[in-house]
Order: sequence, then structure tokens, then C-alpha cells
Amino acid sequence: MKNNRLLIVDDEQSIINCVTRQLRNEEYEIYSASSGEAGLRLIENKNIGVVISDFNMPGMTGIDFLNRVKKIRSNIVRILFTAYASMENAINAINNVQIFRYMTKPWSQEEINRTVKQAFEYYNLAAENERMQKEIAEKNRQLQSINENLEHLVSKRTSLLEDSIREGVVMLAMAAEAKDDDTGDHLKRIALLTKEVCLAYGLSNEQSEKISFFSVMHDIGKIHIPDTILQKNGPLDPDEWEIMRTHCIAGEKILGEKPFYKTAREIARSHHERWDGTGYPDGLSENSIPLSARIVSIADVFDALTNKRKYKEAWSV
Repeated sequence: MKNNRLLIVDDEQSIINCVTRQLRNEEYEIYSASSGEAGLRLIENKNIGVVISDFNMPGMTGIDFLNRVKKIRSNIVRILFTAYASMENAINAINNVQIFRYMTKPWSQEEINRTVKQAFEYYNLAAENERMQKEIAEKNRQLQSINENLEHLVSKRTSLLEDSIREGVVMLAMAAEAKDDDTGDHLKRIALLTKEVCLAYGLSNEQSEKISFFSVMHDIGKIHIPDTILQKNGPLDPDEWEIMRTHCIAGEKILGEKPFYKTAREIARSHHERWDGTGYPDGLSENSIPLSARIVSIADVFDALTNKRKYKEAWSV
């Protein structure tokens, strides 16, 4: 609701009556006081929007009064008038009290009507602006709260999704290991060893976690290898070796083309490559071998050497 409360402060009742009469056709709720002290009491008890004060009053001057008004409620629009036009007084009022308008007596009815109307327009516009700023601040606070809740929900859902993906990856990897007559212990050891090597190499914890996570899928392609080859007690013959070597490319194909599995595909395809180029399936050498595959290869070979297999005893460390 717009404010229409006007306070007139002047020690001359005739001036108060004159202003009141000139504004009688306007919808203002007019209050009056004959001194600055009386005016301040009204300021404190009434929601005044605009105040008009005489400059020369006994006791508290108009400048002092409006300065007090400014300290009590700075949003009240302040108008000062006087019978003695003085540039010094005008400058002092504008600089120290920040008045809205400085008027000299006598004024015309048109001038007083226009000035008071503009003063209330200014007050109500400023009040509406303040209200909107508070409303915007409250909406922003509510939006921030909603965003925080959404972030929490997204984080929770993401965590659940990551857990599901991780569980699916491990189950798929264990399915491949089961054909090799091994348990999931091998996968756990590979993951731990891979992370240790990554960290020792200087990779970040995030990078190390990622490579460690996908390391368990290094032999996923063995799902396509016949059990007779995987579970053979003795050495493989050349033909069997050719079949065994296909598990690298098979593993890459199983992992599809999604960007999420890029590191897993690198590991599955290239973990049997060797630094000197004698590995398979592509005969890559040195830095042309993906780093993730090189690290998993080290972990895989170390685990194979230090654990008992059907065809060999474990090496001591």
C-alpha cells in the first residue's frame, strides 16, 4: 500500500493552515507540529512518508530537525522551506541533510502540489524498490535452499549410480575370472596393486582411483575363451595361444564405445603389450602403450608371479 502521510512542521500555525488548505484536494493524510521536538514524536509514532519543515524555528532549527529525522528514518523524503532565500543555507541543507527539495516563501499552489506529489512518488518508488529487493533476496535464499537440496539429491543418486556401476563392473569381471578357475581375490589384489603403482608413479588420487577401478576388467575378454584353454593344467600349444591372445580385443569390444569405459578399453586391449614391442595384440612399444595399461600390466604380472597357479608355484617376495 502506498504511503500518503505528510508531516508539516512550522512554528507559525498560519503557514501550517496555508499548506493544508493548498493540499486539501489531494488524498494526503496530513499531520502537523509547531516545533521540531513535537515533529520528532510524530516521526517516531506515525509512518510518515514526506516531511515539510520550516528553516527558521525557535529552539531546534529546520536543519537540525531534518537531520534528526534522517537519523531516525532515512527513507523519509525531506523538504525544507524558508522566507529568506540563501544559497549558503540551500547548499548546507542539500549537503548535510540531503533534502529532496529546497523551497522559498511564498510559493504557488502549483509549486507546492507538484513538489509534494513528486516527493511521495519518490518515497513510494524507493519503498517499492526496497520491498522488491527484499523479495528477491528471499527468493534467492529459497532458490539457494532448493539448489542445495537438489545438489544433495543429485549427489546421493550419483553415488547410488556409481555404486551400481561399480558392482556391475566387478560382477562382470568376476564372471570372466570364474572361467579361469580363480576367485575374486585376484581382482582385489590387482586393484590394490594398481592403485599403489599409480600413486608411486605420481598420479593424482582421482586418476589412481579411476585406473584401479577399471583394472579389474583387464581380462574381461576371457569370457570368449573356451574353458578347455583357460583351465588347461599344462602349457598352451601355439594354436591355443593364438586363441588366448584374442581376449584383449574381445575385452575391448565387450566394453563398447561409451566414453565412461575409455580407460577400461585401453586396459583390456593393451595390458599385454610390452615396452620393447614384443607384446600383443598390436605390438605397441614404450610410450605408445597407454599408461593405464602399462600400470595394470605391472600389477598383473607381479600378482601372477607371487601367487600360486596350477602350472607354477608362487615366487617369494
